This record gives sequence, C-alpha cells and structure tokens, in this order.
Amino acid sequence: MDATPTTPNRPKRLLSIDGGGLLGLIPAEALIAIEKQLNEITGQPAPLCERFDLIGGTSTGAILAAGLALGKSPEELADFYVRLGPKIFDPAFILTRFWHKYPSAPIEKCLQEKLGASIRLGGTEIKTKILLTAKNATLGNNWFFSNNPGNDHFVSDRDLFLWDIVRASSAAPTYFPPHTMQIPDGKGGSNQYEFIDGGVSSYNNPSLQVFLEATQPEHKLNWPTGTDSLLLISLGTGFDPVTVPEGKAARYELLDWAHYMIRELMNEANLQQNVLMHLIGERVPLPTGAPDPALAAAPPGTPDLNALNHIAGILGGTKLLTYQRITVEFGASRLAQLGLADVDPSKVREMDAVDQIDNMRRIGQAVAKEQVHMARLKRFFI
Repeated sequence: MDATPTTPNRPKRLLSIDGGGLLGLIPAEALIAIEKQLNEITGQPAPLCERFDLIGGTSTGAILAAGLALGKSPEELADFYVRLGPKIFDPAFILTRFWHKYPSAPIEKCLQEKLGASIRLGGTEIKTKILLTAKNATLGNNWFFSNNPGNDHFVSDRDLFLWDIVRASSAAPTYFPPHTMQIPDGKGGSNQYEFIDGGVSSYNNPSLQVFLEATQPEHKLNWPTGTDSLLLISLGTGFDPVTVPEGKAARYELLDWAHYMIRELMNEANLQQNVLMHLIGERVPLPTGAPDPALAAAPPGTPDLNALNHIAGILGGTKLLTYQRITVEFGASRLAQLGLADVDPSKVREMDAVDQIDNMRRIGQAVAKEQVHMARLKRFFI
C-alpha cells in the first residue's frame, strides 16, 4: 500500500544506491534522514518501500536496496553494518588467503539472516520494484536482476534467492571469491555462471540503469519522464582521487594494482554516471550552498557544470527527470568543512576498514544533515 497519494498520474520516485563495502553506512544514514523527513512532511509514518517505486543498488547498495524493499528500516540496516561488518570483514583472515582477503561463509550467513534464506526475487515479500546489478564473469557482461514482470529476464530470474543475487552483486574481487549461481535457461535446463561485484563495471553507481529500467519501452514500465513526473535520488558512498606516492608505482605488485584499479574504476564509473545524469536531469540546489556533491572533486579536465549545461543546450535542453545526488569527497578539507577534521581520509575511505565504522557513521550523519532536504522535493510525495 502506497503511503502517499495514489493517483494514476502521480510522479514516480526512484532510488539508487552505490557500492562501497562498509561505506554503505554513509547512504544508510542518508536513508534514515530521508525516512524521518518524509514521515514529517506527509504526517504519515511509512517504510521507504512505500515511498519509492523502484530501488536499485550495486554491491553494498544491493544490500541496502534489498533490505529496504523487504520493508526494513534504515536504522535496522545501519545496525547490520555496525554489528555484522566486523564478522564479514574479519581482519584475522587478511593475508591468510592468496586469492582473496575474506572467506564467503560469513557474508553469506549474514545475508541469509538479514534478507531471508528462502525469499525469491519474484516473491511477494518484496514490497516494491528493485534492480540489482552484478557482473557475469563467465560471459563477461553486466547483469541486472529485477522483479519487474515486464523485464525480459524476469521469467528466468524470478525463482533465484534474493540473498544469492545480493551475494553475487557484492563479490568484490580481491575481497571475496566469485559467487556461483545456476540460472534457468528458459528451456527446462540451467547454466552455471560465476558472478563478481557489480561495481567492477560502469554501474557501481546504478543511477542511469535505474532510470532506463523505469522508462525504456522494452522493460514495459514506461513511466513518464519530465522534471515534475520523475524523481531519482542517488546515494553515494564517498569518493576521492586514487593516488600513488611518487616513486612507488614502479614497485607495485599485482595485488597492489588490483586494489588500485578496483577503487579507481569505481571513482571513474561514478563520475561518468553523474555526468550523464547531470545532462539528462535537473538538480535541486542545496539550501546550504554546499558544492555539488557529485562533481565538486572532479579531476582537472573533467567537464564542469557550465560545460554540461552547454552540451545539454545543444541536445535541446529538455530535462528528463529531477535528479538529486547525495555523496561526499574524502578529502581532509572537505571533512573539516563537515566538522570532522579529526577523521583521517586515508583510513576511512577503505571499504573494509572495520576500525573506522564509527567515523563512517559520523560522516554519513554529517552528509545527511548537509544534503538531505526532502522539503525541497515534497511535491513528489504529497
């Protein structure tokens, strides 16, 4: 049951959540603020699965998306990271395995406990539409798992366990082993594939794909576009330039470069997605006057908003949706601006830094205070 007015022509609301390991605490804190503010604006408490029509996520974002779609509160999901994060990213396992840092058993047990061991993608327990991204390493392409009956892959995917899909989406190389799943082939048989983290693609920020799922005719939702018809809130897990100290690159080993490339790929993918979403979406400025959270730390040579507006003008200038990006740069000056000068950005940016969980949560709370202002978007919810 929708907690807000249900008319055939009401605006559609989309939510997208990035990958980033334990840094999922940052969007979790934003979600806490979003839910609280929407409850105040509408005067009616409701879970976020009743506020949003489609929730997408990659990796840790898939954990949050799946949990929200099941009706869980953001507070409960934040607690998941605080209580179970140290079990999943147990430092005792580091360097004891050559191929990956951590075993799969702890994360699989935690996902089954939190999301249910028997809930399937097509199950009625899922209260809203979801889109979860993963990388099929066997075939070398991106996979998008959706409970939208109009999606061409729903027939083959609907009986897959939800926790299985989330595990596949969060199988970050060098951190966890790939995840194997049997996928029905639609002919009475099945194929076995190995999946890795959806963040090892251009969809660590799945905003564009969430938009396409909602609007492309082949997915059969066909939700109308326009700045008053479609809202997409995109939650990031933070970003920063990945640098190598002078003179050390030549001595990097394979695992060093693997770690570097994963983080750098995530940064570049996030930037690419945000550039695209800025071209097609209209951003609601923050009342705090804070810099654009998506592009503030873009490296030299990256198109700025003036350039993007110029390109948009060439394309016609028509915006297809209202787009709100919530994220933060992990720089010392930026953290100080948020009142967190005591936080070491070189430590807190690591997705498995269990000793930084409290600081990650503090960053999330500061970001939420600065950037979550649902009153500016209330027209979509009342």
